[in-house]
Amino acid sequence: MADKEYKKILIATDGSENAQKAARSGVKIAALSGAKVIALYVVEMETVGVTPEAVHRDYVASMKLAVSEHMTREQWSEFARVADDMWKTERHKHLQEKGSSVTSYVEELCKEMGAEVEIRIEEGHPANLILDVAEKENVDLLVIGTLGKTADGRFRFGSVAEKVIRNSPTELLVVR
Repeated sequence: MADKEYKKILIATDGSENAQKAARSGVKIAALSGAKVIALYVVEMETVGVTPEAVHRDYVASMKLAVSEHMTREQWSEFARVADDMWKTERHKHLQEKGSSVTSYVEELCKEMGAEVEIRIEEGHPANLILDVAEKENVDLLVIGTLGKTADGRFRFGSVAEKVIRNSPTELLVVR
């Protein structure tokens, strides 16, 4: 590290255990080198699938609209549109709140260790946004966590970490 001067470090975090470990390591490096930290959380709205959030969304929407059993096709279409809009609004709000919570962890680490920090919560595809921010901000080091071990005990990169590792425009610190 004595040969490398770090001025700007991007810490991409999702709040997972490995991301928190990565944040601690990245902030330590920033504090030792006098680098500024950019703490990035990405709100991903494109995720599709049956999740607890989706089930809750459907329940809340149906209760709010008091759906009867005898709806026309047009009524069901309108119900689905309203439910989807409500879900998107609630999911976006939830992820923004999560982003604030997750980045506040990095912010607190920076305060404790005396590193300057900028918080960013942006919306898009996580790997693409991490790579875009790293390039646009001309960071000297990009810090990310991985998913760690699978159920069978083998080490695996997450899809976001893998794409970032393959395409990073700068040095990487990958923590598991």
